[in-house]
Amino acid sequence: MLLGIFVSQLDLSEIAALARRATMTPLILALFLYGLDFYLRAVRFWMLLEAVSGRPVPLRAVPGPFIASFGISDLLPLRAGDIFRLAWFQRSMGLPASSVLGAMLIERFYDLSALLLLGGVLFASHLGTATGLTAALGLLLGFMILARLAALIAGRTPTPSGASVARGWKGRIVDGAWATLRSFAILRSSRRQGLFLLLSLTCWILEAGLFLGAWISLGGAIGQWAPAMAAFTASTLGTLVPGLPGHFGTFELFGLAMFRLAGVDRNFGAAVLMLAHLLLWAPTALYALVWLATARRGRHSGQAADQPDGTLR
Repeated sequence: MLLGIFVSQLDLSEIAALARRATMTPLILALFLYGLDFYLRAVRFWMLLEAVSGRPVPLRAVPGPFIASFGISDLLPLRAGDIFRLAWFQRSMGLPASSVLGAMLIERFYDLSALLLLGGVLFASHLGTATGLTAALGLLLGFMILARLAALIAGRTPTPSGASVARGWKGRIVDGAWATLRSFAILRSSRRQGLFLLLSLTCWILEAGLFLGAWISLGGAIGQWAPAMAAFTASTLGTLVPGLPGHFGTFELFGLAMFRLAGVDRNFGAAVLMLAHLLLWAPTALYALVWLATARRGRHSGQAADQPDGTLR
């Protein structure tokens, strides 16, 4: 429905003409930045898994299924990629489900915090240097205080007892929920808080670079980056609204509203949004399909090697 509302506002022939004039160099650079963005996100998740579980986790085993989980969510509804990620890291690495879920929740906390901080800085930049700096520092301090409060609350959660076994599956669910909340205790370290926030901001800036690449490729001026950054922030926050797999419709509609507030031509803004969304969606979706096929073939090959072939030698 939201996608239909977005398309109904556009002149598709003009958007097609704009797309034909796209230059490739900014798009190639944008895809490079996007690849670096996802690698850093995988490194951050690896750090979270080690911190929450208290176990060493091989870094090389994390990027593949981590990136594939995003592609699965881009292809299937109901956040299927999150379910896949939870199950994969629990079963293949023997990590507790509460640790994996806790790492995912902290990841989302920092993603949202960093994105709101980025949006706040963009908004504050229009208020003047002193006011904007004060607002940005206030947001930063607020997020750090919130993280510290979450850590303090996590430290006071009850630990499992033998009574949970007697309570059956309900007791195990309750204990699992408390164990997941206890994951936030790792944020007691101000150094760790700062590191995760810095990594999260870096990831979002790299992803915004992809959006700017689409903007420049279609003829947007490099010096007029503020409307594109504002639209990127609005589009990404718009994906919090439930919608189609890949966030088609929510991403475009919120971004177009921000472009129009900034005085950007409607069809040009829509072309930027559609091109940027394609660049954001296609690589992870294709990666997920290839990775899943490769992982499945590797698993079947391993199973075949473990079984006797039954031939006489």
